[in-house]
Amino acid sequence: MQFSLYLPLVIPSLIMVSSSIVVLFLDNGEEKGFLRSVYLTFVTLLVSLFVFLVFFLLKYYDYSLFSYSVYLTPFGYFIVIASILASLIVIAGGVTELKDWDNRSSFLSLVTLTNLGVVYLAFAYNVLMIFASWGIASAATYVIAMLKKDYNSTEAGVKYLVMGLLSSSLMIVGLAFYVLGINNLSLDASISYSTLVILGILFFSVAFLFKIGAFPFQGWLPDVYSMADRVSVAFVSSVGKIVGIAPLVVILYYIQPMNYPVSLTVFAMFTIIAVASLVFGNVAAFSRRDFAAMLSYSSITQVGFMLIPIAMFPYDESVGLAGLMIYLLAYSIAQAGLFLALSHVEKISGTSSYDGFRGIAAVDKALAFAVSVLLLSLLGLPPIIGFWAKLFVLESSFSQPWLTLIGFLNSAIAAGYYIPPIREMFREGNFQRVSSPERSSALVASILSIIVGIIAPLIFGVLI
Repeated sequence: MQFSLYLPLVIPSLIMVSSSIVVLFLDNGEEKGFLRSVYLTFVTLLVSLFVFLVFFLLKYYDYSLFSYSVYLTPFGYFIVIASILASLIVIAGGVTELKDWDNRSSFLSLVTLTNLGVVYLAFAYNVLMIFASWGIASAATYVIAMLKKDYNSTEAGVKYLVMGLLSSSLMIVGLAFYVLGINNLSLDASISYSTLVILGILFFSVAFLFKIGAFPFQGWLPDVYSMADRVSVAFVSSVGKIVGIAPLVVILYYIQPMNYPVSLTVFAMFTIIAVASLVFGNVAAFSRRDFAAMLSYSSITQVGFMLIPIAMFPYDESVGLAGLMIYLLAYSIAQAGLFLALSHVEKISGTSSYDGFRGIAAVDKALAFAVSVLLLSLLGLPPIIGFWAKLFVLESSFSQPWLTLIGFLNSAIAAGYYIPPIREMFREGNFQRVSSPERSSALVASILSIIVGIIAPLIFGVLI
């Protein structure tokens, strides 16, 4: 096999592994050393993003590598691209906040390692690769949640870790049943024992649903999102979701063709959880007047939308998969940008409640624009990428009109908690205009949401 076929994975892997080690030594405790570590991490992820984009455009996909351990797919590229974009936004916005951390270089190293894990989760082709890459990516996110080491971050991180250990245990049991059911370690294998495969799907799906905070497995999520440091949450709430979604998508993608018992299980399970997540997230977010709490509960609703195309895999896999990839891209960019914007607002107003946003539009129109665009992206207004994400996700459910209607109604209801923060920004207040990396990153995220939104139909066409 030609060596060039390995380059899409070899180049980013070597760069990421090297960078994750070197940054720990570059930071010598001085500001210059820390900035060198930040630049190295940022450049590492930027180069990796460029490599993946180039090789995707050159159509380096639909083939296996490393003795069938990985398989390059178009949707795998988009999972990785979404993860790296969100990471770049977080690192650029978190420079000032990280500067005061004792273990700031560890954060940079763990961000790089998480993305390395996402790469191999997205392209995994057998169960052993899922195990190995999940261990790297998920463990890093647990540490990041508590890395600041203040009381709230530590408490939130411990809760996240406990839920993570539980989900990992369920994943191991589920994948064990699944391997017995297909009688093979390769994900691309025919079903031998439907009952075992169904048991496997139930167990590992619950594990990954814990990770992404779907209802009724969201118990840890509000505390972690509200209590942990905003920079850590910006990463965990965006890339952390991708870590949970990626293996779920990859495993279910390769169960083709699904026989009737398996397809019914996938459809019924994910439809019920999707609808429950939509309803619970909307109801819980409505009663919140705290921006962080609102984003926490609304993320449960966003997970509900992500699960709709997964539920439709047995019926319309290509459209569902393409819609989900664009949704991941829209969600990760918006979530990272909004938590960074919240960090900036908190430092000025001293509160994360809606009242802290009053007066922003009068003195800082750029920040008001950024927050508005990102919230409207989550709501799903054109031409922002969030609109296309929801449109394509709901399109995948057209064969089940009742599910499309439920999704549409819940999307409309979300205006009840996404609009109030925007309204507050246009009220009179004492907000001051201050420049910061968080503010700049939020603005970049909003502009990126619009740009990608304009080309989203072209991306959808490529993916299907």
